[in-house]
Amino acid sequence: MNFNLLSIVFSVCLLVSSTASAQELLPWKQDIKIDASFVDWQEDSLRYFYEEQGLKYAISNDESYLYIFIKVPHQGQQLKAIYNGFNITISESPKEESGSSVIFPLPDKAALQAVNAETNFEKAANRRQFGLETIRAIYVRGFDEIVDGMISIRNTYGVKPAIRIDSSDVLNYELAIPLNKLKIDTNTSFAINLRINEIITTRYTDPGFRRYRYGYPYYGRSPYGLTRPRSGISRKEVPGVWHTVKLASHSSQ
Repeated sequence: MNFNLLSIVFSVCLLVSSTASAQELLPWKQDIKIDASFVDWQEDSLRYFYEEQGLKYAISNDESYLYIFIKVPHQGQQLKAIYNGFNITISESPKEESGSSVIFPLPDKAALQAVNAETNFEKAANRRQFGLETIRAIYVRGFDEIVDGMISIRNTYGVKPAIRIDSSDVLNYELAIPLNKLKIDTNTSFAINLRINEIITTRYTDPGFRRYRYGYPYYGRSPYGLTRPRSGISRKEVPGVWHTVKLASHSSQ
């Protein structure tokens, strides 16, 4: 009996230890200039990679801001980011709906309608640059002291974004978020999610000739004569990647 109890306690300790080790201590950075230049991040080599969307990125902080830098090498993903925006969400725990979110870039609606017209695509020699030139605002949600909705790129709340295509044809994105505007306890770990806003569409059609269980073939039907319709469309957002992190302090560096 005592041996079983000891085994349970040991297992719980291992679980707690494993959970704690999953928390990442962010690197300390200061004097960051938000200009989408890689200069301030070179020594970090962007240690994270989100394979599903091809994002190379880094996260850090100082006493006032949470910093994020993202590189997007692939042109297809660059276009999605420019026209749909990066979505950065900070919450108390992973997958929590009530976090604080920043969506940027946010192109002008009229410009989006124009860029969808074939004539304007022909006029725009570079669709990426055309999209960057239409950016008008940042969308925020779930912040203290900031009303949900669009705010100016040059806002008074301290949310600082920047985006540009660099000399190596890579899209660079940089963001600074004031810690005092986030709905988190900055003395404990919290969660952050990064992704390009993207909808995955799955089209279902008639399955055609298939082999059901026991090896009986059928065409669009079960072996018992029951029709199984498969037409339709399913849509869902790309989930993004979550990190559980803890802020660095100046003394820990």
